[in-house]
Amino acid sequence: MQNVNCAFLDKVKESFRLYLDTGARSNEKLKPIHSFIADALKQELNDPELTFCSLRPGQRGGEKSVAGRYMDKNVDIAVCRGNTVLGAVGFKFVMSNYKQNSNNYFENMLGETANIRCNRIPYFQVLVLLKELPYYDNSGRITRTEHINEHNLHKYIKLSEDNIETFFHTPTKTLIYVVSLSESLSDHHIANKAQYNEFFRDKDLNVDNEFNDLFQSGVVINDFAKFIKKVASYINSI
Repeated sequence: MQNVNCAFLDKVKESFRLYLDTGARSNEKLKPIHSFIADALKQELNDPELTFCSLRPGQRGGEKSVAGRYMDKNVDIAVCRGNTVLGAVGFKFVMSNYKQNSNNYFENMLGETANIRCNRIPYFQVLVLLKELPYYDNSGRITRTEHINEHNLHKYIKLSEDNIETFFHTPTKTLIYVVSLSESLSDHHIANKAQYNEFFRDKDLNVDNEFNDLFQSGVVINDFAKFIKKVASYINSI
């Protein structure tokens, strides 16, 4: 279990460094971590009849189009038996400007979850958050440093209390994974995106456990191995 959690943290670090190298618009930063989640599910489910769709390094495409109740949705990771989608996982890694967009992130998560779960397909979510984030203006200048706190996570804490059989906008299971930079942005005079990318390229990331006691059973906090086991268990129960 611990090895799986350490490997997931390594993939989060790889994703962060690829983001610094390739920028926010490129999907290169997503390929290692999407494929890692898909492979972890493959190992846990251990069923040769299943296929696992995701972005992968060195490949184009890989996302799976899933039929929702209202519209089709390209999902990040999908588990399939033949043409039947048994479950899907959405992934989000927030690395800047969180507070400006936090309500949109949450509402979009609820909407895409409802669309898929109302079509009787289990849908799981992974949210990775940097605890301390830069806020960029349109020119790439850092105007302030944002710090994630309990207030910012309140809606996810409330989500963790939901009964998934009653609320179809609630993910079947959610992983929230909070990481901290090994050095604080606030301790350094870093003025813009280029300086941030250069400074933090060789810095480390660590799991931040400050919020671990705030969540109920609907959300797994900072434990990828536990989350994967719950996803696999739910898919096996179908």
